[in-house]
Amino acid sequence: MIKNTKIGSVITYLDWVNSTNNYVANLVQEGKIVHGQVIMSDYQGEGRGQRGSNWYSEPGKNLLLSVFLEFDNLSVSEQAWLLKYTAVSILTVIQNHIKTAKIKWPNDIFVNDKKICGILIENQFLGSKIKNAIIGVGLNVNQENFGQLNATSLKNECNQDFNRIEILESLINSLNFNLDLLLTNKMELQHLYRSFLYRIGAKSTFYNLKMGEFLGTIIDVNLEGRLVVQVNGELMEFELKEIQLID
Repeated sequence: MIKNTKIGSVITYLDWVNSTNNYVANLVQEGKIVHGQVIMSDYQGEGRGQRGSNWYSEPGKNLLLSVFLEFDNLSVSEQAWLLKYTAVSILTVIQNHIKTAKIKWPNDIFVNDKKICGILIENQFLGSKIKNAIIGVGLNVNQENFGQLNATSLKNECNQDFNRIEILESLINSLNFNLDLLLTNKMELQHLYRSFLYRIGAKSTFYNLKMGEFLGTIIDVNLEGRLVVQVNGELMEFELKEIQLID
């Protein structure tokens, strides 16, 4: 079971922070945070992504937040479900405005082959259980210029400004709604995640340290969160850091 408090019952708004995930981690260490609390900042000086990448966002333009969740009975082996839960929740919000949004495994949301949202989840464990999770989200809302980055935003795709607080409220509602699937109906969550998967069934170019660049077709993301790729008629499974989708 999870704590009874709803996600978003407590929301903390900041003008600036080095990283919302770091900020939450400090609050956890000090015992000054509650389950479901949301930390949102107008700007992040040291926003982080997967594989140690940086995440830059123009001040006041986007949705930069972290959500703190405590769990009573979620095992370490179920970490992949947290990512699926988060991705499906975000995608549902984006698809209210952009029907072509997809989940790019493992932790990005893409629209028309451009990144619109990144996810960074950091877990704390107690024995074989996940004690708590910090879910970091960076969603491009009103930013228009991304320089050389392959990125887009809700505004660029829809040609209109968006109210960030309204988007935040929609995301909180979606996270609360899908939490029940995470805890009681994971196969429905798996079905939704798979239906939103970027480039599923399409021939793509991948890179793997042992294999170099190779062609393959994404078939699935299995229950453990590994990417299933068909390569020369053979199904191969890859962990998070073992493979990179190039094109």
